[in-house]
Amino acid sequence: MGISRSVFIKRYRMQIELAQHMPWISAPSMESDSLQWLSWHPKLVHQHAQVKWESFRQEMDGNVFPSLASREGCRQLMRELSTKSNFVPETTWLATSNEMLGKDKGVGTIQGLRSGPGHGAIQNIGVVEAWRGRGVGKELIRRALRGFYLTGCRMVTLEVTTHNFRAIELYESVGFTTIETLYKYSLGG
Repeated sequence: MGISRSVFIKRYRMQIELAQHMPWISAPSMESDSLQWLSWHPKLVHQHAQVKWESFRQEMDGNVFPSLASREGCRQLMRELSTKSNFVPETTWLATSNEMLGKDKGVGTIQGLRSGPGHGAIQNIGVVEAWRGRGVGKELIRRALRGFYLTGCRMVTLEVTTHNFRAIELYESVGFTTIETLYKYSLGG
């Protein structure tokens, strides 16, 4: 029988002030023959969950947030997020691609919640491994930030595990700065 140990995972809370980045947020959408950008619709909840699971199941965040490590956990998380009173549909996007066998398959997802007056919070940005480094995450963030701005948010935060260097680099490249260090309790590390 394996020994389970509990640890604290170091995370950053990052923030962006939207007014300082409006030219980028308002820029034309990333165009691609093989990508489609689907705005939120309740019928897409299972596709968002599938992409979330494929994106996080092998990552440390799957240990930190056990719901991300299971397909059913991701489905439940998406159902819960999308029915919250502070859910912001305008910030929730699904990227799909028809590169594989001509059939649309989810490759990226993002969701947002209002966290206070004029404040929003990105909940999850997930891009499946084969699509990382191809601009999908950056475009999802841009679309989410535009949605936050259009719904009255002027400041947006997100959290990231400190070892996720690629994600931190992406967030900094679009204007997020670290404002706080957090420690998340994780059973099993």
